Amino acid sequence: MHEKRYRITLLFNANKVYDRQVVEGVGEYLQASQTDWDIFIEEDFRCRIDNIREWLGDGVIADYDDRSIETLLSNVSVPIVGVGGSYHRQEDYPPVHYIATDNAALVEKAFLHLKEKGINRFAFYGLPASSGKRWAQEREQAFRQLVGRERYQGVVYQGMETAPENWQHAQNRLADWLQTLPPQTGIIAVTDSRARHLLQACEHLKIPVPEKLTVIGIDNEELTRYLSRVALSSVAQGSRQMGYQ
Repeated sequence: MHEKRYRITLLFNANKVYDRQVVEGVGEYLQASQTDWDIFIEEDFRCRIDNIREWLGDGVIADYDDRSIETLLSNVSVPIVGVGGSYHRQEDYPPVHYIATDNAALVEKAFLHLKEKGINRFAFYGLPASSGKRWAQEREQAFRQLVGRERYQGVVYQGMETAPENWQHAQNRLADWLQTLPPQTGIIAVTDSRARHLLQACEHLKIPVPEKLTVIGIDNEELTRYLSRVALSSVAQGSRQMGYQ
């Protein structure tokens, strides 16, 4: 009799760098362990949510930063492993096995990198709460707590969510904010994409980086870092390792 092969469903957005890296980590685990799994992944699983319980297989590994996924899986009976950001409140964690990015540690690593460069003024460029990205709010809160604990002054600008139709307006408002910052301010961007916005705005304002302002991103997204004429420092969050574990 053949042993059962387990069918594991991955619910991740293949268009997101973070999700792809987690999936790559799962693949590395499969190759290293030779686990007897059949992996099912669909680029856009949302087109089949009406019968989601019929194709989840024997277990699910899912992006729990996506609230729609968390809602979809709230009443399924198969084992679930969620992957997502950390929370400062224990009650915010989902009731599943969960592997978390330590958002506070990511922000602290960026903060310490700036401190090592002699910087003692800090700012944070985040995302508006209306974006619905809980991990971004957690990173912002981690920044506020960190500068308060270390007795530094820190300012936060959430900015706007960007789209082609509001890109120039958003960059103009970002430029206005940058001009309020004193020289030798270190700015932590909530993502590498937001860090690139900063570098572009600084270039248009002829603000030298890092001579006058210093910028560091989070996520270490290789493609994003290539799309800037100024080298971007970034903190990696170990997405592949999360998938592997």
